[in-house]
Formats: sequence, structure tokens, C-alpha cells
Amino acid sequence: MSVETETKAKPKPNPAAQIHKLCVKAAKAGTASLRSVDAKAAAEVDDVARWQPDRPVAVVVGETKRGKSSLVNAMLGTPGLSPVDAAVATTAYLEFSHAEEASVRAWQPGAADPMLLGVGDLRNWATRLGTMPDGMVPPRRMLVGHPAPLLKHLSIVDTPGTGGLDPDHAQIALEAVSRATCLIMVTDASSPMAKTELDFLSEASKRVNFVVFALTKTDTYPGWRTVLEENRALIEAHAPRFRHAPHFPVSAMLAEHALASAGPTRQALAKESGVGKLQRSLVRIATAGKALVAANVVRAARTEFARLAASAQADMKAYDPDPASAARLKEEKKQALTAKRSETKKANLALRVETQRAKIEVQGRLRAHLQQLEEALLDELEKANKSSLESLPQRVDIGLQSIAARLSHELHQRFVLLAERVLRQVFNDDELRQATNSISAGLRAAASGRARRDANADSALLVASSAGMAMMAGRGVMGAASGGAALLGVSGALGAAISVAAMASGIGIAVAAGGFVLYRRKIQGDRQAAKQWVQRVIAEARANLNEEIGFRFTEVEFVFNSTLDDALERRGAEYDARIQAAESAAKADQAARAKKKDALKQRRDSMVQKVKQLDEVLAKARTLVPGEEESDG
Repeated sequence: MSVETETKAKPKPNPAAQIHKLCVKAAKAGTASLRSVDAKAAAEVDDVARWQPDRPVAVVVGETKRGKSSLVNAMLGTPGLSPVDAAVATTAYLEFSHAEEASVRAWQPGAADPMLLGVGDLRNWATRLGTMPDGMVPPRRMLVGHPAPLLKHLSIVDTPGTGGLDPDHAQIALEAVSRATCLIMVTDASSPMAKTELDFLSEASKRVNFVVFALTKTDTYPGWRTVLEENRALIEAHAPRFRHAPHFPVSAMLAEHALASAGPTRQALAKESGVGKLQRSLVRIATAGKALVAANVVRAARTEFARLAASAQADMKAYDPDPASAARLKEEKKQALTAKRSETKKANLALRVETQRAKIEVQGRLRAHLQQLEEALLDELEKANKSSLESLPQRVDIGLQSIAARLSHELHQRFVLLAERVLRQVFNDDELRQATNSISAGLRAAASGRARRDANADSALLVASSAGMAMMAGRGVMGAASGGAALLGVSGALGAAISVAAMASGIGIAVAAGGFVLYRRKIQGDRQAAKQWVQRVIAEARANLNEEIGFRFTEVEFVFNSTLDDALERRGAEYDARIQAAESAAKADQAARAKKKDALKQRRDSMVQKVKQLDEVLAKARTLVPGEEESDG
């Protein structure tokens, strides 16, 4: 064989493999360099690097009624697999992974091991339309194994309910995004992207490098092309890093019709649906999964170098020849410490007043919510047949879960206002961010150590969560509490206060298995007994939630007060450090100041150079995500 023939036979280099190698090398070099200047930051990047999923993960998010679950079914080629009706979806989220035979695993609240189900059980377990077995409560997470061809390449996560970006579900979606290889952002052709969607995308862009957009319902809205262009312009303005991300106009309805057709009609409908293009794009992304995961590590390192560059730039100001700076700092410290006593007194008084007022108002709202639910249930029982009586526990559970969600939202708003009114009197933006971090840690410790309300076997009708949102959405919510601020369209210090509110406000309740068993044993179709059971359940719910509300306000007041003192002491220490640096700089001669400043400049320039180098690697990694035209093949 000639040299020319051997050259032609040589396989072409794999771009994904090359970029994966490049990202791994850049991440290792960046982390090693980072370790020499900031070991703690390097350890955080190492944590990101340890996340190595067995298969790429695509997380699907979208506002309510955007057709998200219908699109998931279309991509998997199985109409009706994921519940699509927004009115019947529960708080459970669905994970789809490949399996030779279809199966479902469901995790109930507080259970470590899942229950094995069949695909036919999805309607009963994941929607309000079904009937659950005796003694079971609705699950909060479900893993669906399915032989769909697409799942051979990557797993798909459909976020809770319909994946709406309201505050009740946003933190869960952001937690899923933090572990995503790729994000599928679903919008529809009825109107351009809403502010909540753009805010969510801006927050998600800090956690995931790669996004594809799916514009649904193109068969219903002829003007979808105009909406698509408006979406591109909005993304350019609000999340410019995704300006080149691909957009796929799709119709789940046409894809479903194609599956029911044959011959040329099937091919025409499938092509018109646009789902095939999206599937091919996801397969290509999956083939580059390792490279994209490695790029996440590069981005984490890049973020740390950018922070260090900004810090060095700020430190350079201390070595400017300004003899008056130390005097100004001393005066600032004197004023700050003088104001400390009066500020603390005012903040403590405001905290007590606002806490009592908010507590009374929230408990009044709870009383009204439960009264409305009790009246509705008793009215339903007047007309109930045997089947309705048998499904009463599920109906009660849904009603109480709805009240818990509404109450969490109301508490959230109260705590946001409380944090802003009280802490804003004492802190500026930077200090408030530090204070809220300390408050969040205190609230987590208080929640984890809280004992549940005692109840005997006959009165154990429900469970009030003592760990905040853990009952409703899993422990991951606490790790993603900061995402809630972005979803409300705020940032900075108020965003930090909202994170504290999210940590403190969540309440979740559910009829426990004991309650279901008790109902079956004592009621058994007796309408009058059922009414008495409902009244007992509502009374127990009122007692549990009033206790939970009281505890939340008590723990917030305690943690806020202790944090005020700690943070204000830190303010004085920081002033002392700045004054010492300014005085040392003023005493040093001009040559010494220039030497110090030059060292800081070299440090800043070195960090900036690292950022530029990593940006070049990330730019190459972004080429692995195919555009719309590249998915035609």
C-alpha cells in the first residue's frame, strides 16, 4: 500500500474528542493554577469536576401551558406517556432513562427506596385523575424507564408539574439545571418569551453552558416566525451568551398524527412537525456529552479567575498616594459604630413589630383557606357516591397540598418584606449579602433540628414538614434558593433577602399513610363518618400549620437578631483592616507603593489572561452544539 493510500485511509479526527481533551487539559491547568492562589476556590472547582454522569442529561423547562410534556412525548415517540394536562399534574417530576422494558419507580415523601410500578400506573400516580392504592400518598419524584431510541443517547428530565417558572417550582428546576448537560427551553408560538422565562434563562446561564430552544404549537399559530425572531432579539438583550443557540420550531400534534399515519403522509407530517430536527440535534449533543461536561468545569474555573481579577483591581486602590484616605476611613468607622447602637435598636423593634403583624395576618389567611376547603369538601360529600367516598383521601391530600403551596408563597412574600425592611436599616448591599448568607445557614440548622409534632396512631392524619421545602420539593431546593430571586426579577441585596425568605418560608403537608388506613378502616362508604373524618383532618391541619407558622416566625426572629450583632461586629473589623492598609500605604515611600501596586497589577493581569484563555476554550466547546441547519442531515 502506498503512502498516499495510507494517508487517505487515515480516519478523520473526532471534533468532540478533541474538544473534550482540550477542555480536560484546560480545566486541570486552570485548577492547578487556581490552587496556587486560592485553594478554597480550587476545591469548589474540583467538586464540579467530580460530577461525571453516566449518560448526558437534557433538562426540559418551560412556562405553564407551553406544551412541554407533549413535546417530551413527541421526542420519545410515545403519545400520552407523560401527563400533559396542566390541570391534573402533581408536584412530582419525571426522569426518563433508557430501559429494554418500560417501567416506573416512584419515591414517596420520606421514603429512601422507590416503589416499582408499570407505565400504566403513571395516570394514577402522577395526576389527579387517577386513583391511588390504599395507604399511599402522591410521590414527589418518578423515574420512567423506556425503550425509546432517543433515550439510548441521553436521559431527559421533565421538571415538576408542567415545569412552570413560578416561585413554587423554580428552585427545583434550577437544581436540575445545575446537573444538566444541556437545557431544553420550551416556549410557544402564541407570544414572545415572558419576563419570567428570560429571568430564568439569565439565572440558568450561570449553571449550564448549552441551551437549545423549542418553539411549540407552530401548527396553531401561523405567525410563529415573527415570534421566533422576537425571541432571538430578547435573548440577545437578556442572555447574550446564548445568541447563537439553535431554535427549533416544532409541533407535537403533527408528530403524533405522523405516528398514526403511513407512507408519504407519515413522512410529510413528520417533517412538518420539526421534531426530527430537534431529536437529531440532541443526539449530536449527546455524542459530545463528555466534552460538554468538561466545559462546565472550565466555566467554573473561569468564574473564579474573573473574581480574583476584580479583587486584585480593587486592592490596587489602597496603594494610591492618598494620605487623606485613612482619615476618611476613620471618620466612616466612627460614624458607623455610633450608628450601630441606634440601628440595632431600631432593627430589633422593627423586627418584633413586623413579625407579630405578619404572623397574625398569615394565620388569618390560613384559617380562611382551611375554612374554604372544609366547606367545599362537605358540599361534595352531600352529593358523593361510593366511588367519590373512596377517593376522598386523595381529594383531601390535593386540597391540603394546594393550601401548603399557597401558604408557602404567602410566607415567602412576608419574609422578603421582613428581611428588606429590617436588614436594609443596617446594611448596604455588600454587607446585606454577607448577612443573608449567615442567616441562611442559621435557618438550615434550625430546620434540620426541629422535632415533628407528636401524634398517636389515631390522630396521625397528616405530617407538617419541619424542614421547610424538603417535603414539597426535596432537599435540593435549599441549595438553589438563590434562584428564586432571579425569577422574581430582582438581584443584588434584595435578591439575597429573597434567598433567606425561600429558606424560611416553605411548608409542605400531606395525608400520611396512617391517615389513609384509618379512613379505610373506619369510614367504608359512610357519608356521615366521612364528614367527621374531614373535620378532624382539617382541625389537625390547622393545629399543625399554626404550630409550623409560629415556629417559622420565631426562628426567623432569633436568627435575624443574632446575625445582626455578628455582621455589625464584622463591619467594625473590616474598617480596622482597611484603615491599617491605608495607613501602611501612606507611610511607605513612593517606591514601595509602586512596588506593591505593580505586584497587584501583575496578579490582576495574570487572572485576566487566564479568563481570556478559558474563554477561547469555551468558544470552541460551543461549536459542538449544532445549529438549526446542521440538524437537517
